[in-house]
Amino acid sequence: MINLSVAVASGGAIGALVRYFVCQKLNARFPWGTFLVNVLGSFLLGWLIGEERREILNSFVGMGFLGALTTFSTLQYEAVSLYKKSQRSVLYYLFSTYALGLLAAWTGFMIAAKL
Repeated sequence: MINLSVAVASGGAIGALVRYFVCQKLNARFPWGTFLVNVLGSFLLGWLIGEERREILNSFVGMGFLGALTTFSTLQYEAVSLYKKSQRSVLYYLFSTYALGLLAAWTGFMIAAKL
């Protein structure tokens, strides 16, 4: 049987790599990659919570993969970077990330609960 900490670490390694490659492709002028992985990750986490899965899968996907894919620290770093450039864009970025992230999580949860 796989240890839960191995599941979390393995999922985290994969999630961090996916986030890195998405951000490398999309974060040229604006942090669209971070925005995308945070909103998509919120949706997937809501979906995962709405379904009943085995503990090992929840650990691998939820805590590991999605925990590393979505990132609060990068969001804050990019918010400070945007603030240095333009106060208006940082407000749009933070508001849209939080609002759409919550909406995506709720939507994922509701879809999974109805299936």
